[in-house]
Amino acid sequence: MLQHQAARLVVAPYRGGAVRELTWRGRPILRPAGPGASEDPFAAACFPMVPFVNRIARGRFSFAGRSVRLQPNWSEDPHPIHGQGWRARWQVQAETQTSATLRFEGGGDEWPWRYGCEQRFRLLPDGLSIELAIENLSDAPMPAMLGLHPYFPQAAEARLQAQLPSVWMTDTAALPVEEAKTPADWRFEPRRSVQSVPLDHCFCGWDGQASIEWPDRAISLRATHCPFLHVYAPAGRNFFCIEPQTGAAGALGRNAADVPALAPGDGTAIEVHMKFLAR
Repeated sequence: MLQHQAARLVVAPYRGGAVRELTWRGRPILRPAGPGASEDPFAAACFPMVPFVNRIARGRFSFAGRSVRLQPNWSEDPHPIHGQGWRARWQVQAETQTSATLRFEGGGDEWPWRYGCEQRFRLLPDGLSIELAIENLSDAPMPAMLGLHPYFPQAAEARLQAQLPSVWMTDTAALPVEEAKTPADWRFEPRRSVQSVPLDHCFCGWDGQASIEWPDRAISLRATHCPFLHVYAPAGRNFFCIEPQTGAAGALGRNAADVPALAPGDGTAIEVHMKFLAR
């Protein structure tokens, strides 16, 4: 547990490096982890996505002449989803009262490239920064995508502002099939209710900035190196997700050449900063 004045963060390194709780002044910033979070990562407050984000259709793609086939990694989805890090055991590398560094090494299995990842949490009196980094530990170029999957509470009371100029339309299996200009009733500029329309879509051309308001608090969110934002706002549920990502949903399964490659020994990182605001 990290504590900094009125801000409190609880992380579960051995359960996917996930966040279990983030509160400020006693109020939830992220949805608290549910009782089944030890077995179900989708019950966490936030988890990392690495070395890919969202789904890979049927788990098949080719990259640099190498054919890859991944098995489904969640019982309710026939397509592998959200990478490997969210189902892995991370190790604590360093920890203070207000910061922590977690590490995970993966790949060299059905994902044929070895890689190392670090998550660095820095808790502030009025905010949280999460840096997620990956390094290619293999001897060949590797595709790499990074993202965070935070769950926010009280969807019925939340209002979102973000500039989201285009979006990937999906088929009935939630697989992206076509990029299009964002429909007017899917836009969040100006700010409006998160529950205005049910969404499970990846938006493109995001400028890395968003804000969320509830009646009694607000946050501003800033992400570096994340031109994509996946918005998951399911109908009838009192939570929602806005997920900063380095790549478009489904990109590996459509055209792996669209995914940035890391040369052997190279790395990349994203940082997501949330600032907490009183209202």
